[in-house]
Amino acid sequence: MELYQSAMQEQTRREQQRRRMIRWRKQKKEKKLDMVEERRRLEKELQRRVLEARMAFDELTIRSAAEAYRHVTVERAVLMSENVALKEAIEDKLKVKAQLERETQEFLDQIRSNEPPVLARRDDDGWCVQLPNGAPSFYFSPFTWEEFDNILKNNDVVYAERHPCTATVGKILGWTVDYAPLVRNEAGTSFVAHARFTRRLRCSLDKAHRILPHLDKNVWPVLVTPRSWGCAQTGSICYQPLQNFNENALIMVGNIPGEVHLRYIVLARHTREQRPDGKRVDKYIMAIADSEVNFRNRQAEGEQENVKWVLEGGLYMTITEVNENTIDVVFDQWSECLNEMHGRELYIDWIRFPVRIEQYVSPARLLSCTIYTGGNVGKLDTGRQFRDYSEVSLLTIVA
Repeated sequence: MELYQSAMQEQTRREQQRRRMIRWRKQKKEKKLDMVEERRRLEKELQRRVLEARMAFDELTIRSAAEAYRHVTVERAVLMSENVALKEAIEDKLKVKAQLERETQEFLDQIRSNEPPVLARRDDDGWCVQLPNGAPSFYFSPFTWEEFDNILKNNDVVYAERHPCTATVGKILGWTVDYAPLVRNEAGTSFVAHARFTRRLRCSLDKAHRILPHLDKNVWPVLVTPRSWGCAQTGSICYQPLQNFNENALIMVGNIPGEVHLRYIVLARHTREQRPDGKRVDKYIMAIADSEVNFRNRQAEGEQENVKWVLEGGLYMTITEVNENTIDVVFDQWSECLNEMHGRELYIDWIRFPVRIEQYVSPARLLSCTIYTGGNVGKLDTGRQFRDYSEVSLLTIVA
């Protein structure tokens, strides 16, 4: 009996404690609400009085230092009040924005986790290509081998004849730079820039062949420069394979992320030839290409405001064996651009890949180098045009 009474008393005590806690929490909540309301009332009262004082001071003529001080004090109070209100409004908006971005990212991650990594559907007529990082998808129709081969043969022979390099810029990090005059593309909607970089390197052709064809696609050259299209790049370029004819011939899509995604289809091939004198020549070509079927696919999908397709550009590199320890490298690159100003500066961006090639096959080179331009000694800054006697380092070029 005593045990039962003790248990009942303990239960009653706990119930009373629970009710006290409920009353205390309720009172605390009401007190907090009262304080918030009081703060709002006081802020409104402060704003009213400051406004009245400001209006009164506007009507008065300041005759003494004391009046001037009071006037400045009122103005300072107004500005502080406005500053606090603006900061609170900005903080609220930033919190909402962060929450929306977090929830959106979680939602997109959940969707992507349920999708195939590259292709949603694939057949002989074409398939929908899904790109990483939320980039818009597109429908791709495969090229035939004849289309692939004809496009690359055309670039191999015709381009040097159509856009010959006639102006020598000078030497940059030991590379001789030649530049072609800017010309308009066939449609007349943009300019085409073309530059050639040449250099003799101390390296065997076999060593270069063991390295270059096996480079990761992330370090392959970018055929389109975003700033030449007035675009801001927000991430690294993504090369995604679309077709493989053999280990030395493939088709990829290149996507440069940004508010407007710059995108192109690129055909890539590596071949080795032997000249009549017995010297071997390795050729690497990447050419932006299109087909009638893929053009019709884009028309059927409709214009996308956040995607810009680039239809002309490429590179052509020949590595010629001089002797068992020496090679001659000729690297040509060409691309569309919006205007002449950007076109004249593109070789500053393009030289990065030849320099990287030299680092891969001849890593013992010096880390900086003098540039000779038109007989003047100067150095290169990637953000500006040449200026004599300025500073340069290799890291600036290849970063």
